[in-house]
Amino acid sequence: MDAEIKQQFDEMGVEPEDAVVERCVDLAITYNVTDATEFVEQWMAFSLSHLHGEDPTTDNLGEFERKVLQLRKDKIASKASAQKVNSYAATETNSLATYGLIEDDPMMEDYMGDSVADSSAMHTPKSKKEAPRPAGLKGGVLFSPASFTPQSAKKNQTGTPGNAVKGKPGDVVDSFGHPKLLSGSNWQSDMEHTVPVVQKLLHKDAPLTVANLGYMNDLLSERCDDLHDRLVDTGRALIDRKLGAEGAAECSWYPQDKHTLEALHLLHAVGMIHSEDDGPLDPHSAFLSVSDIDNNSFLSLNFSRIKSCSIFPGQVVLAKGFIPKGNSFVVEEIHTERKLTPPNPLKVDRELQFVVASGPFTDSTDLCYEPLHDLLNYLKDHRPDVLVLTGPFLDAEHKTIGELVETFESFFEKMIAGIMEVVGSHTTVLMVSSQKDAMAHSVYPTPPPTLRKSYPNLHLLPDPSIVDLDGITLGVTSTDVVDHLLSHELAANAGERMHRAINHLFHQGSFYPIYPPADEDMSYDSQLALKYAQIRQLPNVLILPGDQRHFIRLVSDCLVINPGRLSDSKGGTFARFLVSPTVPGKVANMFNSVACQVQRI
Repeated sequence: MDAEIKQQFDEMGVEPEDAVVERCVDLAITYNVTDATEFVEQWMAFSLSHLHGEDPTTDNLGEFERKVLQLRKDKIASKASAQKVNSYAATETNSLATYGLIEDDPMMEDYMGDSVADSSAMHTPKSKKEAPRPAGLKGGVLFSPASFTPQSAKKNQTGTPGNAVKGKPGDVVDSFGHPKLLSGSNWQSDMEHTVPVVQKLLHKDAPLTVANLGYMNDLLSERCDDLHDRLVDTGRALIDRKLGAEGAAECSWYPQDKHTLEALHLLHAVGMIHSEDDGPLDPHSAFLSVSDIDNNSFLSLNFSRIKSCSIFPGQVVLAKGFIPKGNSFVVEEIHTERKLTPPNPLKVDRELQFVVASGPFTDSTDLCYEPLHDLLNYLKDHRPDVLVLTGPFLDAEHKTIGELVETFESFFEKMIAGIMEVVGSHTTVLMVSSQKDAMAHSVYPTPPPTLRKSYPNLHLLPDPSIVDLDGITLGVTSTDVVDHLLSHELAANAGERMHRAINHLFHQGSFYPIYPPADEDMSYDSQLALKYAQIRQLPNVLILPGDQRHFIRLVSDCLVINPGRLSDSKGGTFARFLVSPTVPGKVANMFNSVACQVQRI
């Protein structure tokens, strides 16, 4: 076994001494750990959470023995006695393992043993009208990882008394589409279809993956060049929409020097909005960066004569106004719309059913994954053609993540195994990564994680992504860009909030047009964003999950959905939508072809 343990450490980038390997073998034999991979993963998790990632030594292996292996041995003994007393709880545990929700893993058995000892933690209170759980999905613990502190299976969806859930599970809280479509569907897929998935957000004919990922090496000068390229491309599109070709030829949209600016009584200027405070805009902090080939001009914006506006940091705009003196620009109009490339017409030869859910998938106080458990119950009954899940799946900032004694990657793979066991081969599963995930690369755009086991109907996608699903173009991101936009924009008489936030994405041609990022913890890579975060053509459906209230909007013939969070203190929600077959010879109308609902979990 020494060779297997040494190989596993080598794969983790650790080169232990021979004496350390011998000590590991002794511990594995003494505590009946027969799998070298399991032993090394337990050590790595312990080292990361207790020793700041130190390599194994004979001394700290002793601490590992006391805090993990001996504790594990004691728990196994406690579990054995508890199983004799409480056979019903043991049956619950076995049923979860049978359906792949908890693998036959010694560390998981330790955890379940502690849960058995507390009968109040094994049963989740049901509402009076709650439907019985399908066989195999019993119990109150789902995807709970091995941890130093056992998790109780309590459901905190209701939150505090002042934060009570309005409505009950299964209630429809938002809908879109023709009434006949909404009322005529049972929201179940009657036939098993294979839905082809083709990624459309490419650079050099390849999507973003870990293999072609390169970040944290862009220079400040390169970032400036990237912003200049955005300014040129989007600026020309704005001018073409507002002024046309003839107007563009006469427009001083890149004033060459300060004297040119002062000489013009009324001008159109293309530039990028910025804030002096690198934060939310206000009328006193906004300025316009107008660039030419050789230098930059910064114009302080005066909004005293403007009637309406909606601007945010990083936005390219076409501003109309005049310069009374110095670098002060009195704005009369701000134009932000350009000609959009509409979505391709829907071409669907059969009805397709979709379910969309956004993380987090567990309560903020535990890792029991009760909301995900409830979603799998729904999927087991309704069997949609496509399931779209957006992260975070294992939030790096979760309160109890430090209690894990297995690697993040190992836990994530167990979660996927449980999901795929329930959905089977009938449903095509799209999982969109999030930079908030503990096992993900902390960069935006975010590549998908890699798995040791593959599934033919599982597709791990980067954030953001655009995919073609058998005639339906679907755009999706896991980043809360709508909240970022609304929290940093300056708006006056600008119309409905969600509608204008969506329009910002479309007319800036980007999944994340804010610069600098609204989230100071967001690792934004400008070069990757230019390659993998552009919206050159509108999709048929766009998924924009976020903390804002769930919504369904039709904007420029694109159906935009925020399914809400699956785990929420006020009651989690998810979205479902169907696309009906296209009538030959007729152009599909979204209202008559698509039905969508947001439902409480």
